Amino acid sequence: MTLKKRLALMLSVVATIGVIATLASNGIDNPDTPIVSMLASFKYFTIQSNIFVIFYFALLLSAKISENSLFKKLIGAVTAYITITFIVFVFMLQSTWHPEGIAQLGNIINHYIVPILTIAFLVFYRKDYNFKMQDLIIWMIYPITYVLFLLLHGVITGDYIYPFFEIDELGITYFLLAFFGIMILFFLISIGEIILTKKKE
Repeated sequence: MTLKKRLALMLSVVATIGVIATLASNGIDNPDTPIVSMLASFKYFTIQSNIFVIFYFALLLSAKISENSLFKKLIGAVTAYITITFIVFVFMLQSTWHPEGIAQLGNIINHYIVPILTIAFLVFYRKDYNFKMQDLIIWMIYPITYVLFLLLHGVITGDYIYPFFEIDELGITYFLLAFFGIMILFFLISIGEIILTKKKE
């Protein structure tokens, strides 16, 4: 097994441990409805972006899949999503959440270790990739879909999942500011990846 695949396997395993720790902590914290609470964890962008990491790097172990041109471009999307998880948590959510025990383990892995390792992986193997501006069209599908899900979830349950998206409390203007702010962040991260992997003429 090559070093690249060993690192991919390690990343997938570490991300899996983080997700399992978070799911387990939610189940433990809600003993009356452990399964429901664990399933509810999947609505969070953090969990979803870490799951993308788990599956992407697990699939990277396959020689046939890893050389597929579309698959190679998707590492840019996965890295952008998990980087957003890191930045948004550190600058907007970190001060509002103070987990303990197994929840803290999941928190550290999901919000810090996995994002940093994923970014480092792309930087280290940047010569293996060559992203283009048109790749952004594919990369944008998930974040836009997630926001639509978040809106639908909020309308049905009254829970917009993240405090900066609470339309009922903050109003539509603040919601739009938060949405466009995060989308700008996504574009900046993506453009950074495109520049990082740009091949010299």
